[in-house]
Amino acid sequence: RGLDITITTTAKSDEEGRALLAAFDFPFRK
Repeated sequence: RGLDITITTTAKSDEEGRALLAAFDFPFRK
């Protein structure tokens, strides 16, 4: 079983989006 989560931001790039989510301690898969 799994769970797919979609998050939409206004970031201009993937890097900006990742930085924003990382600031909220979002658990990224390594």
